[in-house]
Amino acid sequence: MTDSLSFDRIADKFDATRSYPDETWNAVIEAIAGALDKDKRILEAGVGTGRFAGPLQAKGFNIMGVDISARMLEKAREKKVENLLEADLCALPFRDHVFAQTISVHVLHLIKRWKCALAEIARVTTDKFVSVGFMKEESPAEEVRDLYDEACKQLGFAVHHPGVHERELPELLPPDSEKLIATLERPVDVQKLIEDYESRTYSLQWSVPDDIHAQAIQAMREACEGVETVMGKERIVLLVWDMKRIRKFSKGEEPYRT
Repeated sequence: MTDSLSFDRIADKFDATRSYPDETWNAVIEAIAGALDKDKRILEAGVGTGRFAGPLQAKGFNIMGVDISARMLEKAREKKVENLLEADLCALPFRDHVFAQTISVHVLHLIKRWKCALAEIARVTTDKFVSVGFMKEESPAEEVRDLYDEACKQLGFAVHHPGVHERELPELLPPDSEKLIATLERPVDVQKLIEDYESRTYSLQWSVPDDIHAQAIQAMREACEGVETVMGKERIVLLVWDMKRIRKFSKGEEPYRT
């Protein structure tokens, strides 16, 4: 029994529904590469389909990827990503201090015991914790997404993830370094977005009861009738923490913001 959500159910369409323009994605990969050392062992905690590990391995980085989803790992192997292991982040099958650096992106929000996962990452890692914050900003696209959450709330169900996004960690533990990678403004296909919500593409929806989900989707369709595209805005930020601070934080020893 695990406290982590598995992405097995959407592995086949994960990449297509989390895509970015090539120029933006290349900038993200370059930023991560600049924060890592090629001569050290690196863990990607929550490797998924290998969106980060694959390009970084191609650049010569020594990366081991772990994920709880067997189907996501299959997708990564199809891309020729190497050194993959199915494992729970709250029970990593590694000795202490075996890695120098760990990458984690879009993972901690899926884990109810996210501090346990951080503690395990800190146990096996000596130097630093690297992440990327994909910060959605106020925009018409966010207003469309908010329609689902608000409809669920009005129907008596509060939509939330079990854990904390890496992009939210700076509010709890300020990073040792923070660097803007890119700002992105692009059109969002509203009807396609609603279709993705209807098929429960996003993990936020997986615990929503069927009747409430159906009513929330209907509310989105009614509010967006005749709307084809809206603009979305996003900031993408490189976040780096010294692993000693992550270790203290996961144990409750590091002062942090509330």
